[in-house]
Amino acid sequence: MDGTTTNSSNPMYSDVLGRTFAAQCAIYHFPADAQEHSRLNVQHDMLKIVVGGLYASPDLVKKALDPVQRDRKCGVLDIGAGSGIWAMEMAKEFPLADVVGMDLVDPVSANDIPPNCRFEIGDANLDLGRYATAFDVVHMRSVASGIKDFKGALHNVAQTLRPQGVILLVSPAPSIYSEKKESLENQEEGKPVWSAMQALNDATILSTLKRGGATPAMTDDWARWLAEMPLYTNVGESEAWIPMGPWREGMNESERAAAELLRDDALKIISSFKPKLIEGGYDEALIERWSLAAREELNAMEPKLYMRWRFAWATRTPEPWAPL
Repeated sequence: MDGTTTNSSNPMYSDVLGRTFAAQCAIYHFPADAQEHSRLNVQHDMLKIVVGGLYASPDLVKKALDPVQRDRKCGVLDIGAGSGIWAMEMAKEFPLADVVGMDLVDPVSANDIPPNCRFEIGDANLDLGRYATAFDVVHMRSVASGIKDFKGALHNVAQTLRPQGVILLVSPAPSIYSEKKESLENQEEGKPVWSAMQALNDATILSTLKRGGATPAMTDDWARWLAEMPLYTNVGESEAWIPMGPWREGMNESERAAAELLRDDALKIISSFKPKLIEGGYDEALIERWSLAAREELNAMEPKLYMRWRFAWATRTPEPWAPL
């Protein structure tokens, strides 16, 4: 990857209001350009602070990627690799493992790719048979809006995992929350609890559903789904409530840093909402008004807002995989 900017002359891409999108997956709402990948890198840095590294459940991950215990070279798959930063940092942390980042397009801004890391084009909604029993860790972060059937995807991912391999799921809950941790979903504009940021989020979720995407509300179902499948065991989950800006009293240095990065991420994502909303029929003046109000909310930290990030993990059982 040489950092070359994508353009609409490439059939893999489409241009919507000056932003570049992956052409082969209509349901995914967000761009696939350098601007979006820069935002994803901010989100990545925030999550590293929150989790204390690149992944939750470190004991399971390190055991799965120990070549002595596994008695073979280990593999990592990052589904929805985005900018490629997680895959590249995993390759550096585990230099004896082969790391593959898979996404709808190449990571256009990826540079200095480690020799044990590569990127491939693929769609998690399609057959993953080419990766059967090839990996010891599979990571899926912030990909919900591009998956048609997330529960089915969890079943399909099991095909790619070796026994005792680990699946890692990371995504924000669909709602933005008030200072009292009350959901602000679907509130009427002008009411005291209304948030422009949530209004944009609601519109994006509705737009994704209309295009056939899954509801992001399923983040609370992840652990239950994994536990119900004979293909997985050692299921765990956690969540983190992160202020959108350093407004909460008594925050330590790490919490302040994560809150600042989350606010920066949110400010950057506002421009990513717009193209597909306009393309989907939303009034441009309305989206512009909400976007301006959302930026004002975030900069002023009023109202005081939270995001709730969800994490789930499990290990692969020896149960043979079969298609549904």
